[in-house]
Amino acid sequence: MDVLSDILSTIRLRGSLYFRTDFRPPWGLRVPRFRRVARFHLVTRGTCWIRVDDGPEAIRLEAGDVVLVPAGAEHVLADTPDTPCRTLDEVVEAAGFTGRGALVINEEDAAAPTRLVCGHFEFDEELHHPLLDQLPEALVIRWDADLRDTPLEDAFRFIVREVQEGKPGHEAVVARLSEILFVQMIRSWANNEGHESGVLAALADPRIGVALAAIHQDPAAHWTVESLARRANMGRTAFANRFGNVVGETPLRYLTLWRVQMAKRLLTDSRLSLEQIAAQVGYDSAAAFSRVFKKLTGRAPGAWRQIGSAMA
Repeated sequence: MDVLSDILSTIRLRGSLYFRTDFRPPWGLRVPRFRRVARFHLVTRGTCWIRVDDGPEAIRLEAGDVVLVPAGAEHVLADTPDTPCRTLDEVVEAAGFTGRGALVINEEDAAAPTRLVCGHFEFDEELHHPLLDQLPEALVIRWDADLRDTPLEDAFRFIVREVQEGKPGHEAVVARLSEILFVQMIRSWANNEGHESGVLAALADPRIGVALAAIHQDPAAHWTVESLARRANMGRTAFANRFGNVVGETPLRYLTLWRVQMAKRLLTDSRLSLEQIAAQVGYDSAAAFSRVFKKLTGRAPGAWRQIGSAMA
């Protein structure tokens, strides 16, 4: 499994459709902050504006554009940057929206509507990766020539068709397609932006990327800074400095954090003993593993397993 796939699999990305819209001007709604959720809005018709966390600048979106708000930040969507906004709950209540069909504003107005497909991605509350912290407040993918004939265009078209046709099971289909959309958006952002630091910059770095791939391919190996530097074909000091500058963590700190994330999943999803889990994530004993796990999470592995089982 490649590094990006490994990361997204471990943080348990789950997509969900929460409404499609039929908004006629004037309209504006405020979407509240919510932890561990990344929201997306795909414009299928018309135009609108989005402003994240009351930022100084609103961003205009046109048909075919999609915006991702990765960190669950509060944001407003409106027909103009200055239109007064109601809260999402107020809009839903006023529209009598039940979760079926479209969320409608100004149903009797003759103006052409703006249509959106809106959904979100959930991440497990207790699983994390620096990649999520390094995403921008609003990630916008524009419908342009570079998008055509790409997997991202295919994801757009599939989602729009499923929503418009509304066949049985379409919400489940859109949820799965939206997960593909998330991955494709991250890919597009990674390819089109000049990342100087962060996990995506590390993946694109021909040397640091090799070391990251080695960690993800065999996290249980007895990696040292020296052995990872050899994989990267660099000297120890130069490698350690570059890894830290690009990734934002030292090589061994990143390795430890990743092992703990893997252990969290194994504790929740498997019946493996602590000794077996310790071996799978690179520790010689359950005691050594438990010390590291508790230091980073504040809980012993056994306590974590009990909580995870109760929440499952």
